[in-house]
Amino acid sequence: MKIDEKVLIDKYFKEAYEQTKKILSIPSYAQPKEANKPFGPGVYDVLNYVMDLAKSLGFETHKDEQNRYGFLDFGKGDEIFVILGHLDVVPPGNIKEWVTPPFTPIEQDGKLIGRGAFDDKGPTMMNLYALKYLLDNGFEPDYKIRMIFGLTEETTWESIHAYIDDYGYGNVAMGYTPDAEFPVVYAEKWVVDLDVVGNLETDFSIKGGEAYNVVDDLVTYKGPKTDDIATYLKENNIPTSFNDKNELVVQGKAGHGSLPWLGINAATWLGRAMKNVGIKNEVVDSLNNMHEDYYAKNFVKPIDDETGPLTQNLGIINVENGKQKFSLNFRVPALANPQTDFIKPYTDKMKEYGFDVENISIEDHVYVDKNSELIKKIMKAYQEVTGDYKSEPLAIGGGTYAKAMPNVVAFGAEFDMDHSTMHAYNEFVYVDDLKKMLEIYTKALVLLTKKDK
Repeated sequence: MKIDEKVLIDKYFKEAYEQTKKILSIPSYAQPKEANKPFGPGVYDVLNYVMDLAKSLGFETHKDEQNRYGFLDFGKGDEIFVILGHLDVVPPGNIKEWVTPPFTPIEQDGKLIGRGAFDDKGPTMMNLYALKYLLDNGFEPDYKIRMIFGLTEETTWESIHAYIDDYGYGNVAMGYTPDAEFPVVYAEKWVVDLDVVGNLETDFSIKGGEAYNVVDDLVTYKGPKTDDIATYLKENNIPTSFNDKNELVVQGKAGHGSLPWLGINAATWLGRAMKNVGIKNEVVDSLNNMHEDYYAKNFVKPIDDETGPLTQNLGIINVENGKQKFSLNFRVPALANPQTDFIKPYTDKMKEYGFDVENISIEDHVYVDKNSELIKKIMKAYQEVTGDYKSEPLAIGGGTYAKAMPNVVAFGAEFDMDHSTMHAYNEFVYVDDLKKMLEIYTKALVLLTKKDK
């Protein structure tokens, strides 16, 4: 099937772009359950909006009776080709750090700015309109294409697990999630979340952070040597201020937990400052040792393989006298054993500081042979569309819905992960990149959903 690029961009992209802005305006981060809204009102609203939109575009749709997920179907094959997108986002964080309110998207300097622009509303909408183009132009896939809209990818994964409980994945032949980077991701590390807890005496309190997988960019401190700490941080270009409770506020920079070096961790900078001004405490020692220790070398022996090294991110901190909790996010190399290679030695090390390790959560890894049919097909599709024959399949630290089903991998949508703003303030996607996504996914779906004869 030949794709008319001019029509695709002039007509379909224009509508896809406007609809992307509309769903960006819905604050769909996890909030407390309300009646028939299991993940909060914003997530409920975005699900209903997208399901109504998909139906209006001519697709057969299904919404879970408990509002935990939704999906659309296109085609009539016995086997299913899945596209796994998600409509939830991470919390906006400090509103003052945004150039626009995070749920009031704007276009500025060729960028669409708003929470979820890249993770994952923008790419999800480009896939929806890729399917719309194919539907309108008579394309008949050999698979039933099912696009599933997840709602808790950034938190518990309850949404996609609910779908699997209801429908299974036995008839899923293959598929992708547009929630990482191009050209294709053949491996994803294990994701381990855990809490380091203690009952130590302190004469200070620290609080900050919102999620395990986001670099903690804002903390408050109350305790001794406040002026000395502020002076040290200022000398290191870390902004500070005082709030109305006369607490020291330390400002860092948010970022994705799998790429902690792209952020500035306010909590560990505070720990470094406390250590340097002479505050002696096991909490300070551990926090100081986490500072810029992106590979956890101060806590465990190096763990590395072809998918990259172990990484650590401190996402949430809550320290009071007699009660401490650090909430951390680790990305463990895909070929390692997270229990024996990491969790056990890490737990033993934290005991030396006087802490216990609790609430351990392990998210599965992905490892698909780079020579498998799935990877070869996606690479062929990507190369034919882009002309990029140099890029190779990737391994990443991020955790995507590819972990939810066999024979599913992450395919796009980031073109430059080193400068990604996923989970960061002023999250944005280049408008031209959205156009490229739409073209790539439209053409790729033609190649991927027609069986070799």
